[in-house]
Amino acid sequence: MKGKHLFNPANAGIIVALVLTQDAWVSPGQWGELGWYALLFVGAGGIVLQRVGRWDTSAMFLATYGGLMLLRNYWLGWSWEVVAHHLSNGSLMLFALFMITDPRSIPNARLGRLIWAIAVALLTFILQTQFFISTAIFWALFCLSPTAIILDTLWPSIQFEWTKIREKRTLEISV
Repeated sequence: MKGKHLFNPANAGIIVALVLTQDAWVSPGQWGELGWYALLFVGAGGIVLQRVGRWDTSAMFLATYGGLMLLRNYWLGWSWEVVAHHLSNGSLMLFALFMITDPRSIPNARLGRLIWAIAVALLTFILQTQFFISTAIFWALFCLSPTAIILDTLWPSIQFEWTKIREKRTLEISV
């Protein structure tokens, strides 16, 4: 666990506030569902994810979660607009592009990250659709964060370090 977090700090803060105080609440739809937000988040998130090399985690989470929502939508006979509305939520984009990709609290190996992203998406789906928990994405991430240690043990890999990115960029500029 050298240099790694057991929990994503922002996510842990949200959970602690929800559990310890009656004054805290989370509105997953607070960002709305406009296409503008999606473009903004993908653009800003893309810059960060390109630097840390964690696009795979976001893509797998969104593909799994979106796929499960599409299957549920089909099963219930709802129109495609229901899924489009659900998946264009700004909070979902923020979560998928920034919170779930924290390199200090997710598995190091690509395979571990992909398995982990699928598990977070699956648990989120179950908590939302079976238990009707509106803050399911935060609870799923919180509950599954410690499994990153197990996945790092199963698939050891080099741990992410910001200094390596800085050194690589300095080397590219000087050449």
